[in-house]
Amino acid sequence: MTTLTAHETRIDLSDAALWQDGPPHDEFARLRAEAPVAWNQRHDGHRGFWAVTRYDDIVAVSRDTETYSSRNGVISLDDFDDAQNDKRRTLLEMDPPQHGKMRMLTLPGFTRRGVGALEQDVRSRVSALLDRLTGAGSFEAVETLTKQVPIITLCSLLGIPMDRTADLIRWSDMLIGSDDPDFVDPIVDHYTEAERRMMPFGHPAALQAFEMGRELAADRRANPREDVVTMLVQAQVDGRPLTEDEYLNYFLMLVVAGNETTRHTMSHGLRALADHPEEWERFRAGGVKSQTAVDEILRRASPVHFVRRIATREAELGGVTIARGDKVAMYFASGNRDEAQFDGPERFDIARAQNAHMAFGKGGPHFCLGNYVAQLQLRVLIEELAMRVARIETTGRVNILRSNHIHGVKALDLAFHSA
Repeated sequence: MTTLTAHETRIDLSDAALWQDGPPHDEFARLRAEAPVAWNQRHDGHRGFWAVTRYDDIVAVSRDTETYSSRNGVISLDDFDDAQNDKRRTLLEMDPPQHGKMRMLTLPGFTRRGVGALEQDVRSRVSALLDRLTGAGSFEAVETLTKQVPIITLCSLLGIPMDRTADLIRWSDMLIGSDDPDFVDPIVDHYTEAERRMMPFGHPAALQAFEMGRELAADRRANPREDVVTMLVQAQVDGRPLTEDEYLNYFLMLVVAGNETTRHTMSHGLRALADHPEEWERFRAGGVKSQTAVDEILRRASPVHFVRRIATREAELGGVTIARGDKVAMYFASGNRDEAQFDGPERFDIARAQNAHMAFGKGGPHFCLGNYVAQLQLRVLIEELAMRVARIETTGRVNILRSNHIHGVKALDLAFHSA
């Protein structure tokens, strides 16, 4: 057990219920000022962890992959044994040099140039969606808009038939939203806890996604295409093809990461633009680059609350001693509001000039593989909106996902008022 030598968190940041009204920004501000690396005690059978809340400390942990390893899990604050970690391992849970080798397998599909080829199709689909919604009165934006754009783009990248989008969305909701009662799946009760702990994301929906992955792999072996699934099927690492577990876990990571975070960023962005009509007017008036606006939406949304590491050796950070084997959680939700990094971080500023946000990670090899895809979709969305919509209005629900990991939006009632 770690000997506590620093201030502790005043709330248990692992408690998903505490995030349902949004990130605990007041507590993060206190921690940044008083205890930037603070011990978070747990009382549910899992070991506690260190919460890292300052921007510079987060970057330092991200860069030091020898001291802070990803191999024991990054998306959960719970404890898993070696067998469970190995069975669940994706690109996210790998350290260099393995991480770099696996990342390179699909990198050609996610370069700025490669993603740029998608713009015409993305713009066409976004335009069609907005034409139906603008001036049509109140609508629920997650189901009708922000879910649709990322999943269609993902299908184009992976070569998944468009008639399977509903399956992909359902599986992603189950895997990411397993702590939210709105996403309870009766199939979970068919598996023991021990069995679920051997599944990626700890949920049997992963097994259903695996079946699609196998079908696609068999097809691409017989009929190769210019898509990311073909890249994985044909890939070799250290002179050998991927094992089935490696392929399936990689495929699942792309399915979930490729649509969840972008969807939620879009939803948070639309809400911010509705809440700050003066900023939307600034953008529509011209003079603010689309990329500048996109960066501020990403900073504001911070779609991933944290990622986790484990200390491979004793280390000093933020004035405390971290013991070998301690879990360390880097809170992007806090780093993106760090007063030492951002001028007026609580302010939504569509023209923010200095904005080295960490919505895609920061400073290490795990910088988001799909960052160009996400930025393209966000840019196209606000550009097409600006040509049609003079005012964005919230008309009812703003339901936040019950999750300590993902800053999700389950429902968002809006109205688009045309110019």
